[in-house]
Amino acid sequence: MSYFLTRLLLVFSLIVPTLLLADLNDYLPRDPGPTSSNYGETGLFEVPTARMMPEGSLKFGLNSSYPYEQTLISATPFSWLEATYRYTEIKNELYSPFPSFSGNQTFKDKAFDFKIKIVDESRYLPSIAIGLRDVGGTGWFSSEYLVASKGYGPFDLTLGLGWGQLARTADLSNPLTSINDSFLSRPGYGGGEGGEGGTLNYQSWFSGGDIGLLGGLEYRIKRFGARFKIEYDTTNQKNPAPPLRPIEIKSRINLGLSFPMGTWGEFSVGYQRGNVLQFSVFFKGEYSKNLVPKTYDPPPALANLNPRQKEMLLNKDLYYSNLLRNLNRHELYLQGATLKDNTIEVTTNNGKYRSYARATGRAARVVASLSPEEVEEIEINHFNGNSIVASVKLPKEKFLQAVNNEISHEELLIYSEIQRPDSSKLKNHEFKPTPQLPSFIWKMAPALRTHIGGPEAFFLGQLWWKTDMVLMLTRGLTLYTTLGVNIYDNFDELNNPSASVLPHVRSDVQSYLKEGKTNIARMKFDYIFSPMDDLYARIDVGLMEEMFGGFGGEVLYRPYQSKWALGLVAHKVRQRAFDQRFKFRKYEVTTGHLEFYYQFPRGITSQVYAGKYLGGDKGVTVDLSRRFQTGFTLGIFASKTNISAKEFGEGSFDKGFYFAIPTDMFLPRYQPGLISFALHPLTKDGAAMIYNHNALWGMLGDTEDFAIKREWQNLLD
Repeated sequence: MSYFLTRLLLVFSLIVPTLLLADLNDYLPRDPGPTSSNYGETGLFEVPTARMMPEGSLKFGLNSSYPYEQTLISATPFSWLEATYRYTEIKNELYSPFPSFSGNQTFKDKAFDFKIKIVDESRYLPSIAIGLRDVGGTGWFSSEYLVASKGYGPFDLTLGLGWGQLARTADLSNPLTSINDSFLSRPGYGGGEGGEGGTLNYQSWFSGGDIGLLGGLEYRIKRFGARFKIEYDTTNQKNPAPPLRPIEIKSRINLGLSFPMGTWGEFSVGYQRGNVLQFSVFFKGEYSKNLVPKTYDPPPALANLNPRQKEMLLNKDLYYSNLLRNLNRHELYLQGATLKDNTIEVTTNNGKYRSYARATGRAARVVASLSPEEVEEIEINHFNGNSIVASVKLPKEKFLQAVNNEISHEELLIYSEIQRPDSSKLKNHEFKPTPQLPSFIWKMAPALRTHIGGPEAFFLGQLWWKTDMVLMLTRGLTLYTTLGVNIYDNFDELNNPSASVLPHVRSDVQSYLKEGKTNIARMKFDYIFSPMDDLYARIDVGLMEEMFGGFGGEVLYRPYQSKWALGLVAHKVRQRAFDQRFKFRKYEVTTGHLEFYYQFPRGITSQVYAGKYLGGDKGVTVDLSRRFQTGFTLGIFASKTNISAKEFGEGSFDKGFYFAIPTDMFLPRYQPGLISFALHPLTKDGAAMIYNHNALWGMLGDTEDFAIKREWQNLLD
């Protein structure tokens, strides 16, 4: 017995500490993961690392280390790519060479940075990444690097080579000079030819006679969830590349601590150059994953009808009215239905769910619950913009088996059919509820209008009460109106009129902000229809946006089950008066573009527009975006037209980025709506397009058969 008790105590002594340790770990602060550099990408301070944020992540941040203050946005559209937009205030440099013009406003620099992972970390190999800073900017912070990072327990070590600003210590000779003498010199600081910035200036990449030897480490402090980081700084800002001013350097060792802010951010404090404090704060999220479970929005329960209820539903009028009431209750608004033989066909207008697969499944649950026993097939058609945009046919028995977890959603797909939308379907339905037209809906909320980075002040803005109104007169014919009422603004400080040599189609934005504080931002009629299968059209007329009004339209041909679409959009417009009421200025133009769309795997979409822009220039715009299954979208765009870089002005060519986060990612139920943000680093007249409200491609988004298949698992949710 004593032997047994001894063994029992031994096992107990081994298990209990492990259990206690596991419980303790659950209460320790969360590790923030690899931290952010001064430039916004994953890194130490000045030194980047080969680490990345998770795929589908987005990060906003502020960093301060005199004389630089950065505002930063960083994203990872892919696991191997991290892209950053950086807006830097240089506090020891005036906004312009003329003090009387600059006042107390300091210089602002804008840049894009990219980091590409080329090797994933393994047991023996480090993670390796290559990167570019200040791509298409002025080149003031231009640098390139090749870095490797390897984890050893709580330590994460980084070593690498740096060019440009990361090579100011000149630790080694550039090995690329042995390949070609062109790598000896590093041209292009200050914006390249013309000094306007914005050129890629690839001739300077990885060039210069010397390089810097980068190094540093992070140490995870498990107890506090913090990370200690230390680096060897090769920027040597005592000897920066012109036109940056020299900064006193007492040490090339930078060090500091980074602390987590729950699961949604981090902040860092550090000591740099032996004489300057550093502080940064970043807010980040992994938007490729659902953030909040939809606990308050479960799928409709299957109804168990008693014999009397089943008998009542044999009356078609009663059956259709029950379909109407129950589908509308789940915001799947019934537009028409036909019960014939062993098939029930319904057409719904989905006003709630982003995923057409989810909308199909929830509509099918309602229909399957209420349908007579002899019904064998359920056809769900989706109606949007006065057109049938998607159609899915489900075998009732297999669908109910999938709902009851007797078969998987993959097996259900084998028996189902995603079919080409029939443009005549609604017209031919046996039951069509009479819509209550005209119908009027509206919403209002406070909103912000901003003007950032001008010489007058870093931030000028307006608190604006925005009211959106939608008046549907008939099917397809709608009046859209947006009114804005000023609450507070400081736009009166704007005093930098446009000096553009092009027609001022966008660069008079300051006048529009100052004189149109209370305005009619939009008031236009849209008529959307589908004249035949796979062809969609829109006609619009009115005040289309804050700066232009007119008339025009769009036609889009999208062959179903194809990954491409072709369209044409054209408008005759006139420039609106600065007060944005009902008056117009003299400038008018006919603008239009041929549109081509192609859907690549993994939710990647390319959009190409070729034609004539608002300023009369002609050229091409290319847009690339990725949409994750959560609905989170990241995109970039660039345009090149037949005007020179000098005519375009600062920036040399039009470019920018955008993202959209579904609002229901933060809510416990599904609902429509996006938190959208788009940025042109500069407001210029070149490559300016009319704002294409209710674009047909957006109306058809994610209705293709491969998009529904991609989200098929949502059918049972």
